[in-house]
Amino acid sequence: MKKVKGIVFLFFSLLIGISINAQDSGLTQKVGAYLEANGTMMQYSDAYGQLLILMEKQYPRSEANANGWLFLERNKPKALLEIKDLLVPIYIQNFTEAELNAMSDFYTSDAGKQLIADKSGLSEEQRITVQDFFYSEIGQKLNTKKAQLTQEIEAVSEYWSKDLYQTAVLLLKE
Repeated sequence: MKKVKGIVFLFFSLLIGISINAQDSGLTQKVGAYLEANGTMMQYSDAYGQLLILMEKQYPRSEANANGWLFLERNKPKALLEIKDLLVPIYIQNFTEAELNAMSDFYTSDAGKQLIADKSGLSEEQRITVQDFFYSEIGQKLNTKKAQLTQEIEAVSEYWSKDLYQTAVLLLKE
């Protein structure tokens, strides 16, 4: 039952995502930039790299699977665009354009960049900026929606990672 709910949720998320993308590519680009700035896309990039490491242990490179390895190595940018396309509708459904702008503005600020790069390296001024953001209305909304966002993001992440894994296995099996 849980699996069926997840599939239904994913299906409707994809439909909504397609509809939203058709309606406002500018907003889609803003959310995409936010996902880049807040470190989300770096996490998925790292996950893709970890998948390749796992696959190399299970399916060492050989002449027989060389084309599969070549595909997987070249496919990373496309795979990252796919997960971004799955994540964008989640944010568009949960936040207004003004809120998304504020979130993006924070994460592209010096304080936001430092927070992502190395929290321990925040200056006093940056700490105040970070604190102000998280205590602001948008920071509070992010906190309030955290559980819902986590659930939705986990669903699309699971779909994405399973698809990648299955594709890798099919390409690398001899």
